[in-house]
Amino acid sequence: MNILAPLGAKEEVEMLAESGAEEFYCGITPMEWMEKYSPGVWINRRNPYAGFPSFKDLEEAVRRAEAYDIPLFLTLNAPYYTETQYPMLIDLIKRCQEEVGIKAFIVSDPGLMAAMKSQVPKAPIHVSSLAAPMNTGSIELYKQMQVERIVLPRSVQLNEIPALKEAAGDIELEVFILNDGCVYEESFCMTTHSAGAFCSQAQWDYVPLHADGNKSLSAAELETLNEQVDDYREFVWFVNDCNCQIAHDGLPLGPCGLCSLAKLDSMGVDSLKIVGREGAPYRKLASVQMVKAVMEQVRGKAAEEEVEKLARKIRNQPQYCESGLMCYYR
Repeated sequence: MNILAPLGAKEEVEMLAESGAEEFYCGITPMEWMEKYSPGVWINRRNPYAGFPSFKDLEEAVRRAEAYDIPLFLTLNAPYYTETQYPMLIDLIKRCQEEVGIKAFIVSDPGLMAAMKSQVPKAPIHVSSLAAPMNTGSIELYKQMQVERIVLPRSVQLNEIPALKEAAGDIELEVFILNDGCVYEESFCMTTHSAGAFCSQAQWDYVPLHADGNKSLSAAELETLNEQVDDYREFVWFVNDCNCQIAHDGLPLGPCGLCSLAKLDSMGVDSLKIVGREGAPYRKLASVQMVKAVMEQVRGKAAEEEVEKLARKIRNQPQYCESGLMCYYR
């Protein structure tokens, strides 16, 4: 399994490559896109400033990655695009493949995938998790589109992966391993974070009302409701990277699948995605180092129990691990 790390700047390549990254992914928002559609219309799921500001910087990042024999993939994973946007996107893909050296494109919109197969047939496609590749039927659809890799959504659990791997055949599978959750199923979310991620806000004000407008909630019902709201707020806090906090030992907190690395390896998973293109360089560095440390045990054929024990030791957050709320795979 390869360690796939996020890039936000060309200066991060050497640091992450030396620390164990084996693949890179990033985004770009060309000035032409910003001028035509405004910064409020995102070309990616992440904000325009989470990616590279220019083709020049992107090309330099590719050159630096190539020095380590590491491929760089480009995200084009907005939930959807309009048909009028396809020509600009196809031009971008052609330029990135033919001139910049991008090795594959992470795409969410099936319409754009079809346009790529028609107009840029040699451009490799990695199906984004936002394209909902979460069951064998969807895997078969993308298999027919001759994609090279499928990124499974965060909600896919360990017991579901073997069937998806069998359905995928020779297509690579990528899974999430560290950082960033989603309160909902991101594949079916048609909103944008351009006005702020309202779904990650736990401190909503609310007014408790009875389903029957002519009745009031009893004291016991209010108590139960308040307990459930508190539980939900705790869940949102974990999903939202534990409020983007750093643990006392300096390691980043947030959704994690380190305990499951041995199981994922035995299932034939090909790539482990560390999330956070817009994250601080230190967060990316620490994340890569954590995954590499556990992967060394997996590659050394350590038993599943030993891998899980090491993962928990590295995380050093027993109370969070025991809660299960910080786990990608439960």
